[in-house]
Amino acid sequence: MKLFAIIILSAIIIFLSVQIYRFSGLTVSAQNDFSVMKAKLDQAKLDAADFQSELDYYTNPVNLEKELRARFNYKSPGENMIIIVPSTSSATSSGQ
Repeated sequence: MKLFAIIILSAIIIFLSVQIYRFSGLTVSAQNDFSVMKAKLDQAKLDAADFQSELDYYTNPVNLEKELRARFNYKSPGENMIIIVPSTSSATSSGQ
């Protein structure tokens, strides 16, 4: 009877040891996943802050007009626009 109890207890201990080992492996995996998600969250927060600062910049009408003029050659009614094209310099050698 004692031998049977020892065998049963040994089997239970082995089973619990295997479960603890598997659980520790899952814990490490979960910690790695958490670290990856935390890094993504931090990056998303930085992106949100950048977008908010750009939104604040473009809500100012002066800044919006400045960007429209720079990017799309926007002009107000009655204004004349001059577009200056830089001259291209010849990079060929003259054989000297």
